[in-house]
Amino acid sequence: MIKALTSLRFVFAVIVFLLHIHKAHIAIGHAFFIVLSGFILTMVYEKKILDKTFSFSLFFRKRMLRTYPLHLLTLFVAIPLSLEGIRNETLMWLSKFTLNLLSLQVFVPSNHFYFSFNGVAWNLAVMLIFYMCFPFLIRLLSKFSFKGFTLIMVFIVVFISLSMEVIPEKWHHYLFYISPYYRIFDFIFGIYLYKLLQQLTFKPSYRTASFIEIAVVILCVLLFVWANSNYNSLKPYIYSLYLWIPLAAVFVGFYYDKGVISKYILSSKYMLALGNLSYSFYMIHQLVIRYFRQSNHNWQLDNNLLYFLCFFLSLGLSYMSYTYFERLFYKK
Repeated sequence: MIKALTSLRFVFAVIVFLLHIHKAHIAIGHAFFIVLSGFILTMVYEKKILDKTFSFSLFFRKRMLRTYPLHLLTLFVAIPLSLEGIRNETLMWLSKFTLNLLSLQVFVPSNHFYFSFNGVAWNLAVMLIFYMCFPFLIRLLSKFSFKGFTLIMVFIVVFISLSMEVIPEKWHHYLFYISPYYRIFDFIFGIYLYKLLQQLTFKPSYRTASFIEIAVVILCVLLFVWANSNYNSLKPYIYSLYLWIPLAAVFVGFYYDKGVISKYILSSKYMLALGNLSYSFYMIHQLVIRYFRQSNHNWQLDNNLLYFLCFFLSLGLSYMSYTYFERLFYKK
């Protein structure tokens, strides 16, 4: 794993946290994790798949052991937040719970389903679908030259753009932000970025890599700030295509792991440790926020203090989850 990308996982998990406390509007964190999965899985498994030394059962078992136990734990932790639904609509509650248990809630085009219980679990649900598709995608896409793959990506961009123009607005959020039908293109984009970097013979020096990394950070901050203030006017492109621009810059800029930001910040043991906590933090933080918001009716804390506490409690729980719970399954 590229050290810079490992650490950046935590940076983008924090951006998701900011989204859920209404300090940001741009959901680039969700897109980053999907693109990153396509990128890293291709880097690790493509050769094995093409050489026919790949075991899908072992691959999927590893993915499940690394993700599903925490999903199951957070699903049960979320139950007290949904007790009103048990009393008022028992069958509906059972349907939502069952779909979440099976990670199938993303196939129901209603936010009452795909955001039910632990709302961020929708991202895991689409990822599990992409894991199942991954070997097939690699075998299919490997039949094309890089130029052919590039033409496929151009077709995908045109297809998504046309879809966004002709599909009624009421379906935009579900189709382009949640559904695996369109989110699969983010995953394929991650595969494409890895293929793109394999085509480049460019080997930057420390100074050049540093310049590129600093330029990428400035570009991403500017694009993020501008998009955050023009969020509504950028819909629905802000759900995917717009985000591909800064994400492409991030992956290309930090892939070489040679610049000043990579070497002295992202490769530090503290940032790498936080990167390893990113999945735990991602799965836990929204539940912490929701429990704190309920309790704040009695506490009457200032919102900034409340979210400060949420952040550090989420971080502490993430460390405990990763160290004492999730790693039990990583060994299997």
